Amino acid sequence: MDKDDRYECEYCHQIIKHRYSLERHVKVVHQGYRPFACDCGKQFATKEQLGRHRNSKHSLEKPYQCERGCDKAFSSSSARSYHHKMVHDRQKFRCPMLGCNKQYSSMHHLRNHLSRPHDNVIQLLNTISWLP
Repeated sequence: MDKDDRYECEYCHQIIKHRYSLERHVKVVHQGYRPFACDCGKQFATKEQLGRHRNSKHSLEKPYQCERGCDKAFSSSSARSYHHKMVHDRQKFRCPMLGCNKQYSSMHHLRNHLSRPHDNVIQLLNTISWLP
């Protein structure tokens, strides 16, 4: 594919390979096009997204049993995997900042934490800057 065959979104400048993909991107991402609605009020861009939502949030069927010894069951294998990681593996994401001992259950939460200033690090830097 030639560079000239790519399309740039006028709103966010993302480069997209096909014109139809660009049109879909603009409608869904920037214009909020969500024609598929669930009874709970949530709306989705595709029928597939609506189906996944219904299965994961509203279905009483939970065929994915925890394989690590607890009684939990899940409507999707990805939900079960997340449960394994967070509950049984106790995977933690630790803050790398000096003096901060906080831990989070997901990288998303750690990134959120890291986006805020660390008072103890700032205090340490202020102390160092006053040294002769």
